[in-house]
Amino acid sequence: MIEFVREPIDLNRVSTFCSMDRVGAVSLFVGITRRFTGNIETLCLEYEAYESMATMKMLELTTRVAQQWQIERVAFVHRLGRVAIGETSMVVAVGSAHRDNAIDACHWIVERVKAEVPIWKKEHYAEGDPKWIHPVKSYPVQNK
Repeated sequence: MIEFVREPIDLNRVSTFCSMDRVGAVSLFVGITRRFTGNIETLCLEYEAYESMATMKMLELTTRVAQQWQIERVAFVHRLGRVAIGETSMVVAVGSAHRDNAIDACHWIVERVKAEVPIWKKEHYAEGDPKWIHPVKSYPVQNK
């Protein structure tokens, strides 16, 4: 499942997609719009994507992750357009027989999405002009 949507994301639908008889663990990452980044107040986020290219890149990433971590299912849903404070902007769900594989693979996908998938985020602030934000790598993720 790879989707770009303009309406709220149904977390249960995404999680359920990754559940099947061979899956013993589903790891779920939910990215939520926060009000403050440090001392800066955010009013909302706005996302744009090159959807066809982003879908192709996500297919490539899901294929790689399935091979490296023995994953049964991967789901990726990302909001486009305006996303208000407290709303979900991105969900990655990974289903695997074992929790370690699900957790590691989910983390790996999130980091790759931020670095490689053509999705852009604009932050709208309480004070000052909106600003396009470039992703920052947060943690090194080891391949198996």
